[in-house]
Amino acid sequence: MALRGTFGALALVVACILPTGVVSLWPIPTALETGTTPLTLAPYFNFEVAVPGAPADLIEAVAQAKYYLETDKLGRLVVGRGSNDTLALKGAKSLSSLKLALTEGAKVDSISAESVKPLGTRSEEYILTIPEDGSPATLTANSTLGLYRGLTTFGQLWYYYGGETYTLTSPIDITDAPAYPFRGFALDTSRNFFPITDLTRTLDAMSWVKINTFHWHITDSQSFPLMVAQYPELAINGAYSAEEMYSESDVQYIVAYAAARGIDVLLEIDTPGHTAIIGTTYPDYVACFDASPWATYANEPPAGQLR
Repeated sequence: MALRGTFGALALVVACILPTGVVSLWPIPTALETGTTPLTLAPYFNFEVAVPGAPADLIEAVAQAKYYLETDKLGRLVVGRGSNDTLALKGAKSLSSLKLALTEGAKVDSISAESVKPLGTRSEEYILTIPEDGSPATLTANSTLGLYRGLTTFGQLWYYYGGETYTLTSPIDITDAPAYPFRGFALDTSRNFFPITDLTRTLDAMSWVKINTFHWHITDSQSFPLMVAQYPELAINGAYSAEEMYSESDVQYIVAYAAARGIDVLLEIDTPGHTAIIGTTYPDYVACFDASPWATYANEPPAGQLR
C-alpha cells in the first residue's frame, strides 16, 4: 500500500507538471507552452534544412527523425490508444513542414564535432515553435547539436492512430536548454559482455532522452575484452572468449556512432586496481595475483592490481 501510494503521488506530480497530451516529453523542457487545438502532420510533411553547407550528420539526423515519425506510430497511453481523438481531428489543420535554422552568426559545425567539445562549452539549447494554423513550424539553435536536440523533442510531440499522426495541444512553444552539462550513462562490458549491436541500440535510446555521455567501462578484473595492437595477448588471454572482444575498429565505430547522436564516449580502462586479468598474460606485473582469500587482498574477486 505504501508503494502504491508513492507511485500515485508521483503520477500526480508528473500530471501537474506536464499538460495533458504531451506527457511523452522527456526530459521536461525548460519552458513549455501549449494550446488545445488539434493539429495533424500532412502526408507530404517534410523537413527544410536552412543551414548553409549542412554537415552530413545533420542531414542524416533529419532523415532519422523522418523515419521515426513514419514508422514508430506511437499511440497514446489511454484505453483505445486514441480512438476517441478521431472526432477532434475532423477539420484539423495539417502541418506541412519544419524549418531548421541556426541563429545568425552561428558557426556551422557537425553534430559529431559539437558533441565532443569540453563540458560547459557545448551548445545544446534550441527554440521550437509549432503554430496551430498549419503554417510552417520552426526550429532554431546556436549549433547543429542544438538542432539535433530539438529534432528529438519534435518527434516526441506526436501520436498516431488510424492513419493520422497528430497532436491535440497546438500551438506549441518550447525553449529548452540542459539543466546539467553532464548527463551520463554507464555500462560495464567487462563483467558482462555486450555485442556492438547492443551498444548501438543503447546509444540510440540514450539520444532519445538527451543523455550526452556514454561511460564505457570496458576492462576490469573479470575480463579484458579490448584488443590493444601492441599487446594483443591481453584480450586473447583475458576475454571471456574469442567472440567476446572489441577491436580497434569496433571502438572507433562506437565513438563515431555516438558522436553523431550527441554523445561523447568516456572509455574507462580500469587501473591500477581491478586488473587481476592482466596477470593471465603478465603475472609479474600484478601484485597478489589471484591470492586467497581474496577479501584479504582486494575489495572484489579475483585479487590483483598492477605493481
